[in-house]
Amino acid sequence: MKRRSGLMLALCVVMLMGLGGSAKMLAQSATGKTHRVVFAVTSDEEQDWHITMGNIRNLIEGLKPDPVEVEVVAYAGGIALVKNDSSAAADIAKLQEKGVKFVACQNAMRARHLELKDLLPGVTPVPAGIVEVVTKQEQGWIYIKGGR
Repeated sequence: MKRRSGLMLALCVVMLMGLGGSAKMLAQSATGKTHRVVFAVTSDEEQDWHITMGNIRNLIEGLKPDPVEVEVVAYAGGIALVKNDSSAAADIAKLQEKGVKFVACQNAMRARHLELKDLLPGVTPVPAGIVEVVTKQEQGWIYIKGGR
């Protein structure tokens, strides 16, 4: 009986070693907690938007199977990210399907004479982008500056 238990243990160890880094990576990311991350996009440069969208996709994928809440706050020049004519519109729609929330700063909207109808579907306004970012951080959200 002892010998059989020893063989089973050895077999389990060999199987785990065969999984290599995969098992280790899975164990590291599967914390069971919800990760909350707020991205601030203040740049009107498309390259910065595409970098941010890629970072969000990598974040969601890398933290699987844990739940991830992501909010993108577009303010200052970054308000162009969430306009109807944004080059990132398709990326934004795909991320929204995954639960990523996009919000637009009303101060930036006023400064650029934008109305709700000028924003992509699903984008919601907040009174001030910077206040939204600070509030999220005070609630324990992790802050990431979008772009370069």
